[in-house]
Amino acid sequence: MKMLLLFFLFCSSVAWSNEKVTLQLSWLHQFQFAGFYAAKEQGYYRDAGLDVTINDAHNKLDPLQAVMSGNAQYAVGHTSIVIDSMKNSPIVLMAAMFQSSPMMLLVREDSGIKSAKDLRGKRIMLTSDAASGVEIQAMLRSVGLSPKDYILQPHSFDPYSLARNETDAMASYLSNEPFFLEKMGVKTRVIHPKEYGFDFYSDILFSTQEEYAKHPERMNAFYDASIRGWLWAFDHIEETAKLIYRNYNPQHKSLEALIYEGKVLKELAFRPNTSFAAIDPVRLEMIGQGYRLMGIVNDTYSTVPKIYENRSLHLSEEEKKWLKEHPIIRVGIDQNWPPIESVDDKGRYTGVSASYLALLEKRLGIHFEIDYSRKFWSDSIRSIQANELDMLSCAAITEKRRATLLFSRPYLKQSIVIVTNSNIGYINDLSDLNGKKVAVVRTYATEELLREHYPKIIPVIADTSLEALRKVESGEAYATIEGLSVVSYLIERNNLKHLKVAGETPYQYELAFAFRKDWGMMVSISNKVLASITPSEDKEIHERSLIIERNDSINYRFVWGVVGFMVIVFILIAYKNHRLDILVRQRTDELETFNQRLQEEIEKAVEKNRKQEKLLMQQAKMAEIGSMLESIAHQWRQPLNILGLSMTRLNLSCSLGGTGEASKVIEIAEAQIEYMSQTIDDFRNFFKQDRHQVLVNINSLVNDVEALLGPLLIRKKITIEREIDPGTEVLVYPNELKQVLINLVNNAREAIEQHRGDERIIRILCHNDEHYSTIGIEDTGGGIPIDIIDKIFDPYFTTKFESQGTGIGLYMAKMIIEKHFLGKLSVYNLKEGACFEIRLNRVLPENSDTRAQSSVPLGRIDRRKKNYGTPESI
Repeated sequence: MKMLLLFFLFCSSVAWSNEKVTLQLSWLHQFQFAGFYAAKEQGYYRDAGLDVTINDAHNKLDPLQAVMSGNAQYAVGHTSIVIDSMKNSPIVLMAAMFQSSPMMLLVREDSGIKSAKDLRGKRIMLTSDAASGVEIQAMLRSVGLSPKDYILQPHSFDPYSLARNETDAMASYLSNEPFFLEKMGVKTRVIHPKEYGFDFYSDILFSTQEEYAKHPERMNAFYDASIRGWLWAFDHIEETAKLIYRNYNPQHKSLEALIYEGKVLKELAFRPNTSFAAIDPVRLEMIGQGYRLMGIVNDTYSTVPKIYENRSLHLSEEEKKWLKEHPIIRVGIDQNWPPIESVDDKGRYTGVSASYLALLEKRLGIHFEIDYSRKFWSDSIRSIQANELDMLSCAAITEKRRATLLFSRPYLKQSIVIVTNSNIGYINDLSDLNGKKVAVVRTYATEELLREHYPKIIPVIADTSLEALRKVESGEAYATIEGLSVVSYLIERNNLKHLKVAGETPYQYELAFAFRKDWGMMVSISNKVLASITPSEDKEIHERSLIIERNDSINYRFVWGVVGFMVIVFILIAYKNHRLDILVRQRTDELETFNQRLQEEIEKAVEKNRKQEKLLMQQAKMAEIGSMLESIAHQWRQPLNILGLSMTRLNLSCSLGGTGEASKVIEIAEAQIEYMSQTIDDFRNFFKQDRHQVLVNINSLVNDVEALLGPLLIRKKITIEREIDPGTEVLVYPNELKQVLINLVNNAREAIEQHRGDERIIRILCHNDEHYSTIGIEDTGGGIPIDIIDKIFDPYFTTKFESQGTGIGLYMAKMIIEKHFLGKLSVYNLKEGACFEIRLNRVLPENSDTRAQSSVPLGRIDRRKKNYGTPESI
């Protein structure tokens, strides 16, 4: 009993001696903060001498406010904590728990929204805190969407708002809302800022500079224990989810939801070639620049955020004991895979993997014994599976290998590409190589890939990557697939100039340390070392590994010979330059004279072209006179008959002495004369030269065209139907646009007459969108033959007899629309005939809301029912 009491007092004294610290979270308890719970429950904080209290957002304390006020020593903040750091807040950024933010926009799969640019005019739910969602706003800006281009809604924080179609897009967490909506049977699509170049950190652990200065050991202990907790949590996702489900679940999430959250967040936490939780100053500056571009931070804030660095390696007692029992580890390598790893001409092991292995050796204080006896990679693979080797320095992770090997986390990734001879075109996909011979290295992951997923490809086996490339060069194989950095290195260093990268694959090498199946302890240890590597160390490894050392002796006689030759060349060049300077001055004078003459010739040519264009314009107008005169003749025939009858009636009335009857006859005659006078005015206005562009109402202009051509169309039994918004206006030269419309209507009339169909209709439609007004002239004339439709706008091209057409009408119409109005004139066939479309820049009334306009693709008239009233017919 006495011993039990002493033990209790000892444990109490240890607990009492632990330093009390508080961690403030930015949201409610969930898997988002799993590593901190794991560090507490697994005893990592206790082992580090810390008694940690974890507060979630229930206390409504802002993380920055909590640490600055002393209510917490450490906190987890959004990426916006970078802003506070830039604004001279005395804080230290310790770790980024997620290398990529889970924040994104979520849309329904059946919404038709496939990318950020499709959100124009849509409803988007964003949080009121602009800073926390800056990556989303930056993404929208990058595709040309400002806040006025979409409908901003306050966030409901209810994922079912999307299911109920109360919004089109919702700011969401990749680890949360998609799961709940999927359970409801609602399929969703993710629009992630990362895909648009805005890849921000998330959940940044930070503290104060005072804590860093006064309690560095406590900060180191808290950091180390937290990192250990996070690594444990991601290695035991289901067990961690159960822990959170029992003890940290105020939102009452299901166990299944927590496991889903953990798996998604693990993907966001780890990045190839980057240590876990590392903060890169370069990425931090890019994030800061994003805030500046969004106007959230002024350019005056230029303080470099203070970043915490801790290179200590916190191994458990069990791990330390294991290392003492295994002071020498046998390592298998690939001697022929530069620049990843290889053995150079002097027998030295070099490359990216060699640098990581050296760092591992230095941090752990053990010795790696490199095995040089196995020449090829296939030999090393067989040896580790037979426990003749303890580990492989660099192995691609595959499902098949997981059955016999244990892997660390990837420390390097590289894309797998397709290499062919340079005379081969681009290859879209590996399936394009079906039936062809493709060289792969024996037992490489690429061989496994082909045999399992592309059985129709014929593998040609090589022992090294260089041998595989040479098989392609010689024609023994059509192509090879290999890592991009490897093929780039080998092609350049071995002068394989006839080879090229002909395509990409969707696959990557995920390269990691591989261990024998019974060495799970070494997996845990190596992961801790990889997590402790700083961004600067990573950068140094990659830069150093790509340098080729050359230690050849210097031939000084050759060097001095080259120097002497260069001196002579320099003297000759100096003399030549002096002579050239004189010649240049002479040629400059000649060129100035020539340029002056050339400018005069250009001005003459421009003037000639201007006169020629004016002549063509006049010819085009004259080409319409026949039709217009025919129409005017028909218009005048009836009023002239009425005048003739009126004169006869007046003569008879005068003979009978009837003055009252004479007054009525005179009124009728005056009305007919006024009608004929208006016709003359219309005809005269058509030939009047426009001096300025003016606002023209499309509906009124079509009225003028009908006034000129309507009688002729009636005589030909052709009906005009129109669908035109009465308020549509464009900035044009009125008579030039009228000339184009007359030409197109006349062409439509002639096509209908030649077609001799039962339906004789010309439709004039006008559709407005955000920027343009599009006028369409449709006919029922049977359409334009495919073999000539591309030629009809050519000058002097005509299908009429010479006496009936000049071939310049459509050419001048296109010139007017595209050169004078900066618009577009095009043609295409419909089921019943042809449609000519005129696209003009739209003039919008002030204060109009362009978002209210329908959005349909340009180039085709929208044939949906318009709200313009019933079509008018004449």
